[in-house]
Amino acid sequence: MSVNLYTELENVGTYKVLQLTEELIRAFQSGPVELKAGGDDSEVVLCSADKTWAVRQKNHSNTVILMKEFAPVPAAETQVSARGPVQGEWLGYTQQTCELEPRATAGQVDLSALPIYNGQHVGDGPDVETLVENATCSRAEFYAAWRAAGGCSVGGTACVISPDLLGRTLHLVLATAVADGFDLACVGPEQMWASIARSMAAGAHGATHPYSREVIETVLHRFGRVGSDGVSFELDLSRIARWYGVQALKKFASTEAIMVDEFMIKWRSLFPAYFRCDLDLELLYGEFARPQHERIQYLSRSTLPMDIKDRFQQLFRIQNAWDIREITPFIEELNTRGIGMDNFVLKYARRKKTGKTIVVMPR
Repeated sequence: MSVNLYTELENVGTYKVLQLTEELIRAFQSGPVELKAGGDDSEVVLCSADKTWAVRQKNHSNTVILMKEFAPVPAAETQVSARGPVQGEWLGYTQQTCELEPRATAGQVDLSALPIYNGQHVGDGPDVETLVENATCSRAEFYAAWRAAGGCSVGGTACVISPDLLGRTLHLVLATAVADGFDLACVGPEQMWASIARSMAAGAHGATHPYSREVIETVLHRFGRVGSDGVSFELDLSRIARWYGVQALKKFASTEAIMVDEFMIKWRSLFPAYFRCDLDLELLYGEFARPQHERIQYLSRSTLPMDIKDRFQQLFRIQNAWDIREITPFIEELNTRGIGMDNFVLKYARRKKTGKTIVVMPR
């Protein structure tokens, strides 16, 4: 096949060509896609409403962009060259020295600089919408991270609720739900706030308490999911049980190991009276180790080394053999290449199957 090729090259300045994957095309068709960066020296990302793509520049040379500039040539007038009939005419209109290659990635949200709200006054700071605009992630990814962190707007300032206030508010929400007969699968934030406000006004706190509408809704987001009506919340009992379980580990198993049966009793004792949900140690994987038979002890990931070899060594010093389900949460964050967990473990340890359980041991 032959074509006639014409050139009228122009300098396009700073324009760059972006590869369009099928997923990215669908994103452009569904709504706006933004280019965002965390700073002047930060990597650029593309963000749709719910996805993020990292953008990598691939440099090359001798590339000309073509387009069909001319009207189709009638079949009777088709030219013939030494290589056969000419099938079309194209115009080379610009050169490019690079192209941008998109790659789906997890959006990054940094909330570390936000003030911590413990019920006291919060100073001036950026609002939530400013954080959304500056975050190198999609809007959906931002709000998922924001709610998981206990993000809250207090007087227009974006902040994060302190663990103490978060726990006290959760306890109050659950106690109110039990006392006032709320359906845990359909909790209205306005109704919950009104019930709490009435109980606070009738109690010793009077009108001065930190349990505002925004704080109540933050807790409902943190420990529940928005219902089908888009207003009410369905409380996630597993998420709630995990929160209380971690608090129980910190309180009763921080300095020394505790018998599992005794821990389960203490875990249950932290819940409000008459509130019931299922408890299972599986909910606490990644929060404890078993340094002794039938005993568990709180283990914070923040105390472990960031080097993967050192982390395995530290974990094996604490516990000689691990159930793979219990060790995985302690190491998966360092599996940056995303390889299968079994293969990842085999790079630094050995594994043995005992019945239905896979045990991870040092080499």
